[in-house]
Amino acid sequence: MRLFSICILACLLGCVFWLGATTYSSNIEQDITNRSAAAVAKYNSDALVEVDGRDVTVTASVGSNDAKASLIKVADNVWGVRKTDSNIEVAEAVLPSFDFNGTYNNGRLHLSGIVDDNNVLSQVDDFQAVLPPTTVITKGALSTGAADLIYSAEKVETGVAALTQLNNGSLKITDKDFILTGTVSDQDRLDAISRLLATRADVLAPLNVTKNISIDDYLLVTSACRTAIANTMKNNTVNYKVNYYQVEEEFAGKLDAIADLVNGVCANQISQVLVEGHADITGAERYNQGLSERRAAAAQDYLEQRGVAYQYIAAFGYGEFRPIASNETNYGRSQNRRTEIHLTTIPVNTTPAGASHATQISTLVE
Repeated sequence: MRLFSICILACLLGCVFWLGATTYSSNIEQDITNRSAAAVAKYNSDALVEVDGRDVTVTASVGSNDAKASLIKVADNVWGVRKTDSNIEVAEAVLPSFDFNGTYNNGRLHLSGIVDDNNVLSQVDDFQAVLPPTTVITKGALSTGAADLIYSAEKVETGVAALTQLNNGSLKITDKDFILTGTVSDQDRLDAISRLLATRADVLAPLNVTKNISIDDYLLVTSACRTAIANTMKNNTVNYKVNYYQVEEEFAGKLDAIADLVNGVCANQISQVLVEGHADITGAERYNQGLSERRAAAAQDYLEQRGVAYQYIAAFGYGEFRPIASNETNYGRSQNRRTEIHLTTIPVNTTPAGASHATQISTLVE
């Protein structure tokens, strides 16, 4: 009888112990749940916390592996947690699209937008070295952080090389489009920009390339001067042998014709003669810059010797910045080793005759 009573008592005590342990365990589990949820919510309000005993499972979606590791660490550090299991997914980050913008007007180049990496920013920093020193370059909100764009730095370089050949205009490069808008001085400028973009077609791919370029209205020039300009400027380019910068006899006639035009039928109608030297990619970039400057200076000297007043001539070298043909072939490189001559005059109805402000002479759009 005593043994039976002892057994009954043991069973009762067991039930009481089990009930107490269960209640205590449930209270601990709820406490861990509350504290874990509160801790995790500070970092991710959408996270779901589940607790089994002292084991915690966190379910959430985060933007990076670092965020995932941080969330697990937060749960692990909650007092009483034995281990943390993770149902945390790392969502693919959605980056803003590439969006580069430029404007150019009267020698002022302004750049802004969001690009993919520092290579583009480094390219932008190099522009001052390949543009005339009178060019004023300003930057708006230009930053990195955009989605990757293949050959982004080369695309930006090509865009600015084209943009700065406009009288004024704008450039927009996105992950889908390359849009160049503005005005040029003449058909030759328009053709030069077209050749540049065609030469860089592989770099610009797969973007949709759009040119919205018009040619300025005719300026203060006589009909005879217009005709002479149209004929003479068909031959406005001097080419060179490799590493050479002096004007050779076969090209001297082109410069003679330009000098005769400025001093003859277009006298007092031309306000500036632009002499622009260029190089191919043979040799180092710095060397090519210097070589292009020597080519421009040699052509300037020749024009001065032919009677074109030095104060009307502006000469500058662009190095290898503005190719008009492929540098992958001998023929293409021979075309890129060049000096181009362009002319400017006074705008109609904006500046009195004899004033110094100038805009480039125009022809008709093709």
